[in-house]
Amino acid sequence: MSSPLIIGHRGFAARFADNSLAGVNAAIAVGADGVEVDVRPCADGTWVCHHDRSRGGRPLREWGLVALRREGVPPLAEVVEAVPAGRFLYVEIKPLAERDLGEGLPALAALLGPRGSEARVISSSVQVLAAVGRALPGLARSLVFDEIPDPLPVHAELSPFHRLVEKLLATGRPLHPWTVNGPERMRALARCEVASITTNRPDVALEVLRG
Repeated sequence: MSSPLIIGHRGFAARFADNSLAGVNAAIAVGADGVEVDVRPCADGTWVCHHDRSRGGRPLREWGLVALRREGVPPLAEVVEAVPAGRFLYVEIKPLAERDLGEGLPALAALLGPRGSEARVISSSVQVLAAVGRALPGLARSLVFDEIPDPLPVHAELSPFHRLVEKLLATGRPLHPWTVNGPERMRALARCEVASITTNRPDVALEVLRG
């Protein structure tokens, strides 16, 4: 049984605040192969690690970077720096207005381009992935989904909800399922030879899959 890459979901979501620098550092410290974080631009266009469109009832686009730092929300640049060479960084870009995405792509390219094959952009938006592909044609990309799309994307890998994996094996495509937290499901997906699993519990996955 091969062992897929073990990616900490939102850092180390089982033990730390989502998308926090502490969670990222903890996942790396326990031996995860990499981490996944959600990103959005804040008021000045800086990419920050945050899942929801708003925070405290205000759109994230109205929050300044200094205020977000006080709230424990790190800029993506700090997460990039925290993930050492040899580990992977999965960056999930939430669906964005075309203008916001376009304005943010140069900064994103500057952050992720130097990481080469150790970076991956994932998104539930085909439009986001296409724009990233134009800006960073060599960067790995995956489509996130919880229902199998028809047609499947041609120029991206697949990041399905983990219960869809068996239905997708016949495609022969690399699969990066989420969010896989149960030991038996981890073993089952390893037997399916998925490329990676994203989990809230990277410590458990390491114990289950690598002992």
